[in-house]
Amino acid sequence: MNQHSVPLLEAARRYLDIDHAPFYMPGHKRGQGIDREFVDLLGETFFRLDLPEMPDLEEPVAEAEELAAAAYGSDRAWFLTNGSTCGVQAMLLATCQAGDKILIARNCHKSAFAGMILTGAVPIYLPTEYLSEFDLDLGVSPATLEAFLQQHPDAKAVLVVSPNYFGVCGEIEKLVAISHAYNVPLLVDAAHGAHLGFHPDLPISALQAGADLVVQSTHKVAGSLTQSSILHLQGNRLDAELVNRAVQILRSTSPNFLLMVSLDVARRQMAIKGKALLTETLRLAHEVRSQVQQIPNLRTFDQTLVPTLDHSRLTIMVDRIGITGFDADQYLHSHCDVVCEMATLSQLVFIFSLGNTQADVDRLILGCERLAKEKGKRKKEKLITNYELRVTDYQSQLTPREAYFAKSDRLPLEKAIGRISAESLCPYPPGIPLICIGEEITAEVVEMLQCILRSGGIINGASDESLETILVVKT
Repeated sequence: MNQHSVPLLEAARRYLDIDHAPFYMPGHKRGQGIDREFVDLLGETFFRLDLPEMPDLEEPVAEAEELAAAAYGSDRAWFLTNGSTCGVQAMLLATCQAGDKILIARNCHKSAFAGMILTGAVPIYLPTEYLSEFDLDLGVSPATLEAFLQQHPDAKAVLVVSPNYFGVCGEIEKLVAISHAYNVPLLVDAAHGAHLGFHPDLPISALQAGADLVVQSTHKVAGSLTQSSILHLQGNRLDAELVNRAVQILRSTSPNFLLMVSLDVARRQMAIKGKALLTETLRLAHEVRSQVQQIPNLRTFDQTLVPTLDHSRLTIMVDRIGITGFDADQYLHSHCDVVCEMATLSQLVFIFSLGNTQADVDRLILGCERLAKEKGKRKKEKLITNYELRVTDYQSQLTPREAYFAKSDRLPLEKAIGRISAESLCPYPPGIPLICIGEEITAEVVEMLQCILRSGGIINGASDESLETILVVKT
């Protein structure tokens, strides 16, 4: 297909030339009813293209999705305007019914747990490998997947994350081969991997590895607008019609046209210019990585340590300075005008993409030098930073759906130890639950949650934001 073509951008241009009486949604009628201050901020064109799913857009949307499938190497693609959350849940809905087992990586995003509430699937959690020196989750190993499939050959699907928030892709080809040997489809949350496959120095993408269903947040590292993603299907292990039905149930019936156009344009950009743009992105990331390694008490890692690392993702360890990542993030933000993607107890994670510039890099390097010099003078404190954000040999007492619909009590957090959680609590980002709905609350998890809060972190999903109490299943 002609990857220079952008059918939705062309449709947008046509709509700008249309002058008609709009007796359809949205209510602002192509910007005529919008508050003028808002129009002055964003411009009239923006609102004139805030359109519903008009009948004559069906063909351009279908063509744009075909172009995306061709560019990324899938058999079919669906544009999503409610994020990869929709895609993850559609993957579950297309593969699992109530009572079906799904082997699911423990480091999956919270959207997967919501998907299990919707479907009634029974999670069998796959423990992930862990590199304690860098507090780094390495994902599910092939040996682990093989062992769990031997124990649960009746599983309907396997769901893993590749790459994860730290850019670790794992041995995705081996995971695909093992799943397929058991005739089980491999689903991949590749929200952070929409750029993979467009540069030879990047790890192989999940689609290139042969995964059956893959969702990508094109907005995270490519050039589309926030909340836009793509779901991909390939192979014949899954029925395309079942996937399509799942998508139609979950995605908005009023897809934002601007988001759809941005997906079309971002696809063209990656297909035509992706290699050149990513070459510069990787150069900038390499420059920072090499400079940071020279700064006292700061360290990072590369593909020498993690062979499947996406080099456009940079993790800087700040534990040797004697401060938390939350403190370091606050310092860089307030003193250096540098904002990271994610802070943890011991790390700062930075995303390099086609939008970064040399000026960004220069500011980041200077900020890191100032951080190490000024914060490195303070008295070193012992920090609790090496809790593993996973549960190894532990499975739910109730399915997420059973726990969600069960009657619940609210207890002080410390008194909830030993009870079944009626909510999932996630340090956010990265959105990986420390305690999943349906699991027993342990003393270790309680201590970790409290440590994160004391250190300035955020716990997402808690019905009590202070985390003084938690919902538990009524006994």
